[in-house]
Amino acid sequence: MLVSTYGILFCFLFGIGVWLVLDFKRERDRTLENISQLTLHKSQLMSRSLEHTFLATDYVLRDVLGRIDAKTDLVYPDNDPDRADLLYQLLEEKLATVPGLTDLVLLDRDCRFTAAVKYQPLDKLLGRRSNQRFCSERSLPAGESLRIEYIPMAKSASRRPVVLMSRIVVSTEGSLLGGVMAVIDLEYAQNWISKFEINTHEVLAIIDTNGVLLARNPFLPDALGKRSQLPIALSKLSETRDVATFLGVSPFDSRDRIYSVSKLERFPLITVVGFDKSLALLGWQRRAWQFIGAFACLVVLSLAVLRAHMQTLYQREDMHRLAITDPLTGIANRRHLMTVGAKETAHAKRHIRPLSVLMLDIDHFKTINDTWGHATGDRVIQEIANTITSGIRKQDTCGRLGGEEFAAILLETDLSEALVIAERLRAAVQKSQQVAADDQTRIRFSVSIGVATLGEDDGSFEAILHRADEALYEAKAKGRNRVVPCAFKPHH
Repeated sequence: MLVSTYGILFCFLFGIGVWLVLDFKRERDRTLENISQLTLHKSQLMSRSLEHTFLATDYVLRDVLGRIDAKTDLVYPDNDPDRADLLYQLLEEKLATVPGLTDLVLLDRDCRFTAAVKYQPLDKLLGRRSNQRFCSERSLPAGESLRIEYIPMAKSASRRPVVLMSRIVVSTEGSLLGGVMAVIDLEYAQNWISKFEINTHEVLAIIDTNGVLLARNPFLPDALGKRSQLPIALSKLSETRDVATFLGVSPFDSRDRIYSVSKLERFPLITVVGFDKSLALLGWQRRAWQFIGAFACLVVLSLAVLRAHMQTLYQREDMHRLAITDPLTGIANRRHLMTVGAKETAHAKRHIRPLSVLMLDIDHFKTINDTWGHATGDRVIQEIANTITSGIRKQDTCGRLGGEEFAAILLETDLSEALVIAERLRAAVQKSQQVAADDQTRIRFSVSIGVATLGEDDGSFEAILHRADEALYEAKAKGRNRVVPCAFKPHH
């Protein structure tokens, strides 16, 4: 019973534990998904906002290219001062239309600077060759195209890290004819991204498609211009084209973050939003620990209540056992024996079934006590009880009436069967050599047995027991160590 009760409790608590684990796992996944969606929306908002600046810049570049002739205006050296003044005025006018532009520069077929607005002194700039990648390419796609590239401070004409946005014109043979270039200082991008409010350990960034970090919030000057070490972002973008979310470890502070990246639709730039994973799960972790604590208390309380309940049951069983058991022999005491006898007698009379009772008494028990002591006498009583218990069936009941007297209730047993059982018990007792005195002398003893069977005039168990006692008295009178039946009229 104990094992099954604890097993049921264990299964119940285990089931609750599994359900809680699965439920909290689902909640954790939902929390991460919600944060991923928030970061994705924020990165898309940044992309659209940043894209407006680049669209305006590209519009200016297209407008400038539409107003000049690559063959006559994009030349170096230009010996026509009037044309140089007109180009300077055009660039200055267009530069003022887009906030954040550092300069506008014209390039000739050899990628040399032919005109600019803010670079001073111009004589140190004009004729200088640009360091952009397309300037070194032998063959370019024909037509007009946009190129965006990060230029570190060491390669920049202004000696400042910049993003160059160039719209170039290429001949049908793949030769560069010239172009116009917008210069965007990284300080502008940094100021722009710093205006966004961020949470603790949240990160906003702008990178190009080569992974170079162009701007970051919070500001991290040592990281700008370096590869962001986010190849996962680039691979995710190649799979999903323009947006992606993923979990990653920051290369700058080694924190786990939930990242969302969005690529500008028309430009080779990527906005990155990273939300600290531990902060995202902080509320979930707090609830999880609260439930773990509550579940642990539930387990401890359940075990304590079960333990108290089981102890109560054990105590009740012990009290019940003490109430019905003879303390010396462990078999039924007189009270329990009489209760069982009354119930079985009523059952036998109602269903007209046979019932027999044996009454046993140890022969010369007083002599055993006087000769070998009461301790030896107690061992004799215990041996008699063991012999009776092993000599009757499980459905039968034996008990100690008191002193050296015993009784056995034999169910579904008529007189002839009861006499066989009684004789077997008498013989077993006579042959027993299990009891030894304190000096190890083997004690020999015997029993007298009276047998009575339920008769038609027996109105109660006491009546059968009384007739068995009369048969026992007769066995004693005839010399002891014998079985004597009680005469009666059978119950029909």
